Amino acid sequence: MSAVDPIPSKQIRVLSWSLLALTVAVVVGGALVRATDSGAGCGESWPICGGQFIPEIGNYHTAIEVSHRLMTGLLGFVLIALFVLVRRDFPKEHRLRRAVFAAGVLLVIESLLGASLVLFGWVEFDASIARLIVVPLHLVNTFLLVGAMALVAFYASGGLGFRIDTGNRRDQLVLAGLGIVLVIGATGALNALADTLIQSDTLAAAVPGEVQVTEPVLRQIRSIHPFVAIIGGLALYMLVRYLAAGAEGIVRWLALGIQGIVWLQFFVGLLNIALEVPLETQLIHLFVADLLWIGFVLLGAHLIGGTRETAANRPDLPVAESV
Repeated sequence: MSAVDPIPSKQIRVLSWSLLALTVAVVVGGALVRATDSGAGCGESWPICGGQFIPEIGNYHTAIEVSHRLMTGLLGFVLIALFVLVRRDFPKEHRLRRAVFAAGVLLVIESLLGASLVLFGWVEFDASIARLIVVPLHLVNTFLLVGAMALVAFYASGGLGFRIDTGNRRDQLVLAGLGIVLVIGATGALNALADTLIQSDTLAAAVPGEVQVTEPVLRQIRSIHPFVAIIGGLALYMLVRYLAAGAEGIVRWLALGIQGIVWLQFFVGLLNIALEVPLETQLIHLFVADLLWIGFVLLGAHLIGGTRETAANRPDLPVAESV
């Protein structure tokens, strides 16, 4: 390990984990906006609402949309505060500064994707191909943002820097696991959109031409996603079991947690179908998916990078990689 490697303060650690929790809350809030058809709660205006900086809350759609935008704004301010602290305490090329910067870039992209949904009218009853393209892209960027926030928390808690070696089998399996979760999440985002449009019969209010093209696609996705989730979930379960074989400490507990979350997600998914996709189980389903993603990102970071506490027992970690 490098002789010059500042230890993050308690303030930075607490703020980093709080930022991760707030990010998950914003993600779940975005799902609430979609599930309640509140995307147009402020009309086709962004970032102001209905042409006003302080809008009149005339209905619950506006209240939900405004609340989500305020939470996103709060997330941005907290991230800026963290960046200021990290910039003060760490050198320019430090892993923690890079992670916070990456999270900031992804948050900007996330906001722009969310704004595009509003500005182009890809909300409420819209069943256009464009929406079917943007929604999974939005989900993938959301997961990347949550993953970046998880790495920020990891580094703030003593995690060491690392580089993924695509020629290393362990690293290949970690990348495969991340890919599996992203594919499940992307199809899940489209499935949730299909549930919102079809289950509540809102397709009837969409443009007829759009429905003719996209309704078959949406219905196929609703039948495909459960199989993708089951096969992918079982593959992820076995992958984690293999990667963490014989591991102790935090790696073992993360692996057990991920395996438990996989089974929990199966249960929530079946419950979601059995209850005909109520709002509550939709939000729980997404929340558990976020936990699964965070858990695997942290597991990969611990397997490839490790922490200050485990570095002494990791001869495979080059000194230069820990800075």
